[in-house]
Amino acid sequence: MAESNRYKVSRKVTLIGILINAFQAVLKLIVGVIGKSPALVADGVHSLGDLSCNVMVLFASRIANLDADENHPYGHRRIETFATLILGIFLLAVGVGIAANAVIHLIYHQTVKPDYYTVFAAILSIVANEWLFRYTLKAADKINSDLLRANAWHSRGDSLSSLIVLVGLLGALAGWTFLDAFSAIAVSLFIGKMGIEWGWKAVQELTDEGLDSAELAEIRQTILNLPGVIHMHQLRTRRMAGKVFLDVHILIKPYTSASEGHFIAEEVRVSLIKQFANIEDVLVHIDVDEHPEHLPEKLPTSREALLARLLPRWQAIVPAHDIVHVTLYYLRNAIEIELHLNLALLTEQKFEPQALNTAFQQTIDDESEVKTIRLLFGQN
Repeated sequence: MAESNRYKVSRKVTLIGILINAFQAVLKLIVGVIGKSPALVADGVHSLGDLSCNVMVLFASRIANLDADENHPYGHRRIETFATLILGIFLLAVGVGIAANAVIHLIYHQTVKPDYYTVFAAILSIVANEWLFRYTLKAADKINSDLLRANAWHSRGDSLSSLIVLVGLLGALAGWTFLDAFSAIAVSLFIGKMGIEWGWKAVQELTDEGLDSAELAEIRQTILNLPGVIHMHQLRTRRMAGKVFLDVHILIKPYTSASEGHFIAEEVRVSLIKQFANIEDVLVHIDVDEHPEHLPEKLPTSREALLARLLPRWQAIVPAHDIVHVTLYYLRNAIEIELHLNLALLTEQKFEPQALNTAFQQTIDDESEVKTIRLLFGQN
């Protein structure tokens, strides 16, 4: 789904949530205060918290869906993850506050029998929050947004907390006034648990947690099934607001051309993005030889440095214009050279092939890194 459409879906759902939570907060606070129900007041405060969270979700979704720029080459999705962390912390804080308030009421025997109409406010809250949960979760799954998904389950938590409040209110109306305060404590525990779960999930994503073993196994199998891929290693993933960024090293045949190697890498990239909807980007590193992944103490001689030594030796054997092209292969900690020479050197019988081969082999005698030199002849 395009980022603009993703934001539109998130914005619409969040605005509806803001309206519903604003209505609930006002209703429950007024009815709770007038009807003498600490649990309903706590639920009203909870709805105010929901309202604040929805505003934060709206803001975060807008920022998170901005295009990548020079300072944020991977985009702004982590804003959404950070907002999820803040949402988790907020939920935990609200839970602690509600529990503390209820405990104070119990300790100082401040529990009273609420008025009967508080029950209707709780029932209305249950219905509204359950509808909002289902509506938001459907949208979250559609655009694969953890932030919106967290907000959806927050609404389910509101629905269940209002159900607990309803039970407490019914008990208090029956004469067990302490049940109203106990309901508030139960609500706080549920809210706190959700805050910890979503906050921890956001922390894991912010610290670049990768995909689980089952998902990685499926990705590995997809890569290894592609033609041209002999082996793979260094598969690394990280999550970013419902999307996955991946990099991998693949091994191809040693003498594969650079352009064919690029084609194989592109085939890996395209196949993964098409098969796995949550993969946003793939970086493929090409290897033509098995080698350790640690930083080498010393790199082999570069093309420029090697040819600076060898070209003068070769030009002492044949004219410079007859040296058509030089291909280097860095394999198994050694260098192999393919030297493309003008076919005219043989057709005009200027040189004997065996003598020419011997002369060029002697030019690499003191080059310990060079394993072999092969002569190839073609049209200039």
